[in-house]
Amino acid sequence: MKKIVGAQGEITIIQISALPEGMMTVPAERTKAGWIVSHSESGNHHVLTGGEVMERTDNVPPGMRVLYAILDEPASLIQDAAVPHEGFHDLSGIIEFRISREFDPFSEQVRQVAD
Repeated sequence: MKKIVGAQGEITIIQISALPEGMMTVPAERTKAGWIVSHSESGNHHVLTGGEVMERTDNVPPGMRVLYAILDEPASLIQDAAVPHEGFHDLSGIIEFRISREFDPFSEQVRQVAD
């Protein structure tokens, strides 16, 4: 089961029923506020306030990041800015976060979208 919960900036939030089998991961980066799901050019990150978060390191399309959160208790995806935009609250279960990518035809490069 995959169900798109919503999007925030360059992040697509997807509820899934189980983690992919056999994937390779590393722990996501943390701040005092929680797990960094996406970095912002302005330094205002999108942060998940609870659970355990890992970043997939295999079978990820070029320029994209894919993270997974295991949330035994509800958590929120927020922006750690002085004046943040609206967050997503009461996320629970297993969540997949896909960070968008874009293609630059001049440099012929695929890169992560920055909010």
